[in-house]
Amino acid sequence: MTEMTMTALRRDAHSLLERMPEEKLAFLVEIMKVIDGTTPPQPVADNSPAFRRLMALRRPLPDLDEAKELARWREERFGHAGTD
Repeated sequence: MTEMTMTALRRDAHSLLERMPEEKLAFLVEIMKVIDGTTPPQPVADNSPAFRRLMALRRPLPDLDEAKELARWREERFGHAGTD
């Protein structure tokens, strides 16, 4: 990007920040820290009843060949796109 574009983007960002309510600002700052790399992303902990029920239904599939299934899915979805 050109310097002029970055300046315009920064002006837009500052304008948005000035109008943003304080309670939303904290959330935005956390996102920016993750993007900047100063804070690692935090794992999501979902303890809702629906999520717990779903996780309880998980079972291993010993005969599943993941690479083969992925290749089959790609063939069904995309065919031979880009391999001609």
